[in-house]
Amino acid sequence: MSENCSDNNCCESLEWLRERIHNKKHFTARFIGQISDASGMDAELVVKVLAGALSVILAFSVHAHFFANSLLVAVPALLIFVFPAEKPSDDSLFIFFSLFGLLTVLDRSLEKIPCYYILKLALFVLLYIPPYVLHKKISELIQEQLKKQKSNENVSEMTRSQRSVPKTNQSTRTAVSALPPPPQENPKPVEQAPPPVSHPVPVEQPPPAEQVPIQQVSAPEPSSAPALVPADPTPEPKLPSSRSRSDLAGGSQRFKAGPNPMQSNSFYNLKSESDGFNSRAVSPGNNLNDMLFRPTEKLVFNAPFDYDNLTYHMKITNNSHHRIAYAVKGNAVPRVMANPAFGILELGEERIVAVSVQKFAWNDIDFHKDRIAFDYVLLPDDNKDKDFSMGMFQHSDTKRRKNIRIEYNP
Repeated sequence: MSENCSDNNCCESLEWLRERIHNKKHFTARFIGQISDASGMDAELVVKVLAGALSVILAFSVHAHFFANSLLVAVPALLIFVFPAEKPSDDSLFIFFSLFGLLTVLDRSLEKIPCYYILKLALFVLLYIPPYVLHKKISELIQEQLKKQKSNENVSEMTRSQRSVPKTNQSTRTAVSALPPPPQENPKPVEQAPPPVSHPVPVEQPPPAEQVPIQQVSAPEPSSAPALVPADPTPEPKLPSSRSRSDLAGGSQRFKAGPNPMQSNSFYNLKSESDGFNSRAVSPGNNLNDMLFRPTEKLVFNAPFDYDNLTYHMKITNNSHHRIAYAVKGNAVPRVMANPAFGILELGEERIVAVSVQKFAWNDIDFHKDRIAFDYVLLPDDNKDKDFSMGMFQHSDTKRRKNIRIEYNP
């Protein structure tokens, strides 16, 4: 090895090689020293012989792939586990193994290049020989990519944080987009209405004599004032005690086909957790999936809960070979109700059931055990009734129950 160097970088590289050959603090120098002592050859001559033999193997041997990759795996393993004091930095090892894995995947395609495995081995040696030009360029590229990823993540987090506020506002209003304005606008006219309301009360006692002045007073507001006055003052004193009770009068208005039977018939009330029948009484010949429910386990209602109604639409399906009669029961009626509350499903029929929660005070109601239950029976083939009747549940051995929990997300 020549000692005359015209280039500082070349001198630095040669000095690095001499250190690995002669300085016994490196495991390579200790290994070369043992061979030199055993053979009597100079250390640099031993290196030249080993390098020449390895080059011949990598250039002409059929097993060049095995020798090159084994050497590239064995040297880092020795540095990491056997000689940890000489181990390079974690960044250097990351670059080494990343590049090694990429090239190893492409070995079979690139080995057509003459002396490919010699070039591959020389490439990895250049990573750790001063002035570390190749190592610096690769590390700079990796740092630039990491900076871009961090900047993109910061931008995405900022956009998510900016969008999170309007999304929550929309999610609470989509269930009843037209209902929030009335509770904000109605109280204002109601507060102004009490003075005229006090006059009609004494007027009602002598109707024939004072009907004419009543019409004159109400002339500016012929129909809106009397409609608002009797409806709004009544719920206001009831709100502090229990909002669920104040909704009884207006709860049935959201059912277009009339009052919900769950409010007036005790058949639809669940009296206890163990009330009614369940699937354990079903005979082995019946399929527990005869009726499908979506969602299958629970319904989740999002706050706020001071709207008149929050509605969740779930789907039930007849998956059996028989007609099915069903009835929806609940343990929180009339605060939690379903519509339609009963019916008959034909073979393969799907039906949407609207489960509604009326407004309630979060701190005044024990809502942790709220649930609804679908009680259903398989109708015999000779039953051709089109209308639902409670007697269908009294004379059937296929009674079943599916419980759906009601959860609230404040």
